[in-house]
Amino acid sequence: MILNAPDNTKLGDLTLGEFKAVIRSIVEDVVQQAVFELEQELPDPDAGKEMRSEFTEKLRQAIHEEEPLITLDEVANELGLNE
Repeated sequence: MILNAPDNTKLGDLTLGEFKAVIRSIVEDVVQQAVFELEQELPDPDAGKEMRSEFTEKLRQAIHEEEPLITLDEVANELGLNE
């Protein structure tokens, strides 16, 4: 893959698809960093709050249920995102 290309690779040597992949990777990195920095600055809206006992009980029940897990692909199919 082009992202593992030597540092002396020239942009002119890239295909359009490879160039787009490089740009996409850079944009993803910048966005991830920006989101991380924002999350560090935002206050935690749940800080100091306690869970209601009803929620705690539902959470305990959900942990002990033995329903089969489904994959991300199955979720996407159910939502019609793979069409």
